[in-house]
Amino acid sequence: MSGSVVTQNGFMVVTHVYPQQQTATTPVTGVSSRVPTLLAKFLRGEPKALGTVQILIGVMMLLFGIVLAVHGASISTYSGVAIWGCLIHISSGSLGVAAENNLNKCLVKGSLVMNIFSTITAGISVIFFSLDMVYQHFYDYCYEYDCYQLGSQLSSTLNGVSGVLLVLSILQFFISISVSAFACKATCCTNPEVASHCYQS
Repeated sequence: MSGSVVTQNGFMVVTHVYPQQQTATTPVTGVSSRVPTLLAKFLRGEPKALGTVQILIGVMMLLFGIVLAVHGASISTYSGVAIWGCLIHISSGSLGVAAENNLNKCLVKGSLVMNIFSTITAGISVIFFSLDMVYQHFYDYCYEYDCYQLGSQLSSTLNGVSGVLLVLSILQFFISISVSAFACKATCCTNPEVASHCYQS
């Protein structure tokens, strides 16, 4: 504990700085008492469970993205967001799982940075998959009935795939924001508490 005394106009101001104590927090299940208080805030966000969900969403988006890339020309296919976006989601989920298994400040900061990138990527994905659904995958060069019918069926199927990818991107967006918030609380807010008392002389 450190303190200072300042006297001014007949008043004495005493300031004490109390470092944060580890015993004042509520215990987190499965965490030993040696875990620092701020890093325990990260564990309250369940990074292993959310990281696992991020990995699964990334794999599912990759598989649906391959289907979309093979069978249709769309905005998301040309941008490649269905491929490189999934790799970012998978890596951010992997860092979240690793940060809970081996809790240290470097992994938590890495998880924070990757989840920020994952949030941005998911936002871009939402825009591209929404545009895919607005601009129909339609084939204007079909003039015969059979060709027109097949083109229409393919277009509705690809719109369904884009819709699934849109829902997964929205889910990924909110999960990444959640993990980022808990990681930021654990790494960015490290100021000690300051207590100030005022005495009249």
